Amino acid sequence: MSTPSDGPIPTNNGQNKTPKSSKAAKNAAAGAHQKSTARKGANGVLLKKFESVMCDMFSTPTSSKNEVSQEALQHLTPRYSKLPPFLNDMEQQELIENAKVHWKNKSLVPSDTPDIVVNSHSSPWPFDSRTSLPQCGCVRGENSQNKTMKTKTGKDIGGQGSIHNNERAWRKEMQLANMIQCVLALLPDDVRHPEAYNGSGTNANRTFRIVDFAGGTGHLAVPLALLLPHCEVICLDLKKWSLDLMHRRVDGTLNEDNDMTNKNAHDNSHKLPCQSNNVQTSKVLPNLSTYHGSIQTYPHNFDVGVSLHACGEASDWVLRKCLQQKACWVVCSCCCGKLRREALNPYVFQSTGGNEKEIHYPQSKVFASLGGDSNACDDDNINRLDVSVADNDSNTQQPMSAAMFDQLARAADYSELGDVRKPRNACRRAAKSLVEWDRLLFAKECMMCADSNESTDRNYESNTVMTRMLPWEASTKNDVLIGWFQDSYNPYRQLMASASGKMLATTLQEDTTCDVDFHVALNHLFGKNTSEKNHVNANNGTKEPNRADDDQNDWTAQEETDIKFQIEQFLLGSESLNDGEENYNDEIKILKFPTGMGPRKRKLIHCIAESMGLRHWGEGKKDSEKIVAVALRRK
Repeated sequence: MSTPSDGPIPTNNGQNKTPKSSKAAKNAAAGAHQKSTARKGANGVLLKKFESVMCDMFSTPTSSKNEVSQEALQHLTPRYSKLPPFLNDMEQQELIENAKVHWKNKSLVPSDTPDIVVNSHSSPWPFDSRTSLPQCGCVRGENSQNKTMKTKTGKDIGGQGSIHNNERAWRKEMQLANMIQCVLALLPDDVRHPEAYNGSGTNANRTFRIVDFAGGTGHLAVPLALLLPHCEVICLDLKKWSLDLMHRRVDGTLNEDNDMTNKNAHDNSHKLPCQSNNVQTSKVLPNLSTYHGSIQTYPHNFDVGVSLHACGEASDWVLRKCLQQKACWVVCSCCCGKLRREALNPYVFQSTGGNEKEIHYPQSKVFASLGGDSNACDDDNINRLDVSVADNDSNTQQPMSAAMFDQLARAADYSELGDVRKPRNACRRAAKSLVEWDRLLFAKECMMCADSNESTDRNYESNTVMTRMLPWEASTKNDVLIGWFQDSYNPYRQLMASASGKMLATTLQEDTTCDVDFHVALNHLFGKNTSEKNHVNANNGTKEPNRADDDQNDWTAQEETDIKFQIEQFLLGSESLNDGEENYNDEIKILKFPTGMGPRKRKLIHCIAESMGLRHWGEGKKDSEKIVAVALRRK
């Protein structure tokens, strides 16, 4: 098969490749960088490596104190948009009724799977009992399954690749519902409602194609094919076993025991580099096909590219493929830690046969120059979607190195689902948003430079957005990037049509609820109320209100209150003792916290003791023996 006519797929983003180096050498380089930039945060505690990187990114280098750089805030602060407007009940019903005609013709029976209710949230459309998708499009297995099996990764699956754990199934349903919502919002009106146009729309004379990159067993591709029978849906994946399972669950020829045996037989083969480019069409759903191969080698044109949790740089290949085809995209990434130079990514090996990453980070010129000129571009680079880093002598920030990005990527691999609405670990979630913002800026730079090369009147500045799944608890990897080239694909077009003026439409589109983590991170790095004083709205230049409480990035307010109360009780008991030097070292004058508190709470004790003007030190070598001791200072 031939490669796309738009030009070769990029292998670099403009930064020169460096020879392979050992992991020890890379770690040493990262350690040297950390040693030279180590600093303390606003609470007086030594910052983690990635927090020091964030501090370097947003501070003014010419100042001896940690002061926020307005230029960095303007260019590097992630800006979230609301999810595109969802279909109303009438539109949902219309879509389902039209789809059911095709289901009936293919003898697809609506399922009778009841809704899941988790934390007062029930199954979303289109996975709810009212919609009743055919079983092949459902996340959960039927109740009639005799047994539950597990893959090597411990995931509960049934004979049809379905999830039997209710909480996992609900989260998966929410993830898919958010992605489907974004895809439907992107579709032009004549594609979403072809029956209303009677073949007169701009897309009437061709097949509208949606590609689910790294689609696995088709949990996203199959529902899209069921809901949009007039569209062609392609599920692409490197693993043949996953694609075969999708065909068997759709075409109804699956046997539980044989399928599990087949997967075990393919375990070694699917880890080898994929050299296939096979296309197979479903027997039951003729608008659903699979492509066994890599993202880079997919040769056909398409209109919308979608990817849910493609691992590591696979998400970046999806973006590049969509930019090359000038197709819309909906991308929700995961495994940011595999973007690090020393991290091995199975996708890289299976798609290229080697472990050398072909995409270098950071990708955007804005991040690489930290506020430099993002408008300069090279024609050859843009033709290859290979945006180079622009040199700018007037730039006041230090360039972001690959070692700095490695630290951000490591921290961005965040999986504590219980913390998503709490201040704790806000810096790690802010690091994830920065990694995604670099991706968005790279896409925007490619679109803007392509626009200048074509000499058109289009302005792609606002054609890329970052949003977040609802509810946030659907996944810790809940950031979604959406992009489009033509106004007819704008997922917010209905919202903009009802708004009076572009500024009002942009304001209505903003989602300031997603800014809290970033405000907490700024306060943690630069001091309380930093976000209120320095966080400027990029759209209108106004200062946004502070939505972050006291610094609770590393611990909760209750944990801080409890530790402070213990120290205060110790101080009250010490007031009756002789304060002379000769009695200072008596054990009664020292408060020793118990073992087993963990490094996070020990850090909290040191922080509170320092703020109260007390002596504090650690004792013990093994983690199980470590304690923190607090005492009055000598007079």
